[in-house]
Amino acid sequence: MSTPAAWSRGYPVAEPYPPAWHGFQSPAHLRAMLAMMGVAWEVGPETPLRIAEIGCGSGYSANILAAGCPAAEVIGLDYNPAHIAEARSFAREAGLSNVRFEETDLAELDGAALEAMPPFDLILIHGLWSWVDDRVRDGVLRLIRRRLEPGGVVLLTYNAMPGSATGLALWRLVRGMLASAPPGTDAFAAARDQVQKLVAAEAKHLLPSVWRSLLAGEMGAARPGYLLHEFATEHWRPAFFADVASAMAGAHCQFAGSATLSENFPSMTLSAAQQALWREAPDQAARELVTDLCVPRAFRRDVFVRGVRRIGAEAATDGIELVLTNLARRDVKLIAQAGEAVLPPQIIDPMREALSRGPQTIGALRALPGCGGATPQETLAMLAGSHLAMPLWQHPGTVTAGAMAAARRMNAASMRRLAPHGVSPLAGEGTRLALATPVVGGGLFADPLEVAVATLMAEQPPGPEGAVDLQGLMGRLLPPGPPPPAEALAWLQEAIVTMLRERWPVWRAMGIA
Repeated sequence: MSTPAAWSRGYPVAEPYPPAWHGFQSPAHLRAMLAMMGVAWEVGPETPLRIAEIGCGSGYSANILAAGCPAAEVIGLDYNPAHIAEARSFAREAGLSNVRFEETDLAELDGAALEAMPPFDLILIHGLWSWVDDRVRDGVLRLIRRRLEPGGVVLLTYNAMPGSATGLALWRLVRGMLASAPPGTDAFAAARDQVQKLVAAEAKHLLPSVWRSLLAGEMGAARPGYLLHEFATEHWRPAFFADVASAMAGAHCQFAGSATLSENFPSMTLSAAQQALWREAPDQAARELVTDLCVPRAFRRDVFVRGVRRIGAEAATDGIELVLTNLARRDVKLIAQAGEAVLPPQIIDPMREALSRGPQTIGALRALPGCGGATPQETLAMLAGSHLAMPLWQHPGTVTAGAMAAARRMNAASMRRLAPHGVSPLAGEGTRLALATPVVGGGLFADPLEVAVATLMAEQPPGPEGAVDLQGLMGRLLPPGPPPPAEALAWLQEAIVTMLRERWPVWRAMGIA
């Protein structure tokens, strides 16, 4: 294993971090989450938001945000010059004018350089907190304390204790094997083999976890670069909520809730006995510890606000608008920490029908016959958590032609760089890509094939009667050279037909294709 560069502060820089988009990074999602928690955040599509992503990697998320929030100014910060160069190249190819990327070492950011940064309304920190030393953490807090606007929001995601205890042990195991691996050998393959042997030997402390599954090959092939960034850092430091909240309090930020909507409801997270213990806990830190002890959660998505202002949660949530994201007629399932539940068709079907006609407020959906049994917050958590709908950022009819063109350029650049021919050689299996659209203030989750199909359909829309030239579409999608086997072509055709039925109407409604 190559040793980290001297300037890297123990963090691996030999491979870029794989691109990925997460819907909880969108200001539309965060605004809805804060409303359901009774916290004011008065922003919208016309607000000239300033958004910072700390540890932006190769800039994929920041570029999606810029394309999805045309009125915003997005700044990506990362100390890896290769990441910054790639992010800038991506933005140039997409023709985005409201995003920039700065090579920044947070451990050294202070004085005039820090004061030269603009004040931010939203700061996104995804994963970085778990992988860096105290000097970098101090730099993060310094930036928040001095550059986050009053009323501003921080999304801080991190590997959490005690759920990450198994991951911590695996990190020590893997790092030791990486350090001692002879040059030219596949150290990760050796580590995977060792983990598989330990699992077979019933190692008592190697409890089931996402990291064990990843290393044991139970989740398919990991994305290139992901294992390196997760396990090769010198500072794999999962944290307890109380310690993170205490650090954020020093930056005048207060915990508002989880960006995972269902995790804000003990009834969706804990058993009845666990809920009783949760209610008996003396304060918020104790309640969060009860939750973290009871659920198999190794990753937290915490939202903090600098200057919390309370509002009526039910009224604010009733006013949130949702947009349909899935037309599939199969069962709608909500997967929460307490288990998996099929949502009642007598409630979901009329809501889905209403959403198919256009964006709807939570209040309007609850007013449908037979749909008023859940609170506004529960309704939001069910519909967004089941991926049936997403919080709306901008009405489709109000998006300017220029903003929609920028989003489509971003999607075309994503296809060329990350999903040529509908596959993602750079990002790997299970890649979380997105189709940028101002309608949701960021991106609509899409796999590589969906990114490619949507982009090709945007370039050559269906005919006047809505007919799609399926064979022509497949011909543009396939790489040059000999045709693939008949079974592969049949699978591809079936996948595209399903997309045209379930996804294309959504893309069309959002101006994506």
